[in-house]
Amino acid sequence: MKAPFDLRQLRYFVCLAEELHFGRAAERLGMAQAPLSMQIRQMEQQLGVVLFHRTTRRTRLTSAGETLLRHARTLLDGADRAAAHTRAMSDQAGGRLRVAGVSVALSHVLPPILREFRRIRPAVIVQVSPLNTSGQLKVLEAGDIDVAFIRPTERAAFMQTEYLMSEGFVAALPKGHPLAKKSALEVTDFEGESLIGYAPVLGANYAVIMTNTLRRAGLHYRIIHEGTHSAAIATHVASGLGVAIMPSWIAYQKSPYLEYRPILDLPNCIDLVVAWPMGEISPVTLDFVAITKRLAPKIADEIGFSRTNHV
Repeated sequence: MKAPFDLRQLRYFVCLAEELHFGRAAERLGMAQAPLSMQIRQMEQQLGVVLFHRTTRRTRLTSAGETLLRHARTLLDGADRAAAHTRAMSDQAGGRLRVAGVSVALSHVLPPILREFRRIRPAVIVQVSPLNTSGQLKVLEAGDIDVAFIRPTERAAFMQTEYLMSEGFVAALPKGHPLAKKSALEVTDFEGESLIGYAPVLGANYAVIMTNTLRRAGLHYRIIHEGTHSAAIATHVASGLGVAIMPSWIAYQKSPYLEYRPILDLPNCIDLVVAWPMGEISPVTLDFVAITKRLAPKIADEIGFSRTNHV
């Protein structure tokens, strides 16, 4: 089936819809007014609707024209992006890089790396996806991403990994909780508290670390809920359900319903590693990994993470 209009006509229509004056629209398009009028009439005939109300004094959109304008802008934007992406992919210095990461990587680690990578390879299109460690391992093995920022796991044959940095823990407390009166906490402060914990998840050893620490301290506590995502756990804490021991990056996520306090006797033992396919030869991927490894120590210092693997 033949389309009722082409992209050129659609650009004419959008220009006229923005100017609402045939003379000004024609001038902006670099064409005479008569051909512009003819193109708009052809669109109306092909669509079977009136797009503009025309009088000697003014031109305005009909309801059908307003509907088309919303769709037209989306279509033209998509066409422009498709052209830009195609040109970038055809450039030897261009291409595409698919990166995924756990939450802390996306919020704290990736921004300066991406900034430096764009400076070195401005034509490369970088796609960034939020995924937990388990999800990243699956898509990395399948070849659907090029670089993964994950929590440590047993090293698989399909990937190479490099340690980047480690973080510690903070207490997440509901606003006004008695423990928030202290500037810093120790593990023993959680005696008798209702805790929201982490369910055991591949790559995230928070549950094991927390449980072992509390047991060694001989504390009495109650885990009233378990979650797998830090944002969901923080939401339950903010609602007043309980308190939580969480990775320190969460303290940067400000909330009017939460307070955070450092836990002095818990070490920086939550590691972040970068992973990429074994035997990778793509210069784009290898450049990105090299930049990541080069910048990681500086990033760790800036956000208060450790640069030394605790293992």
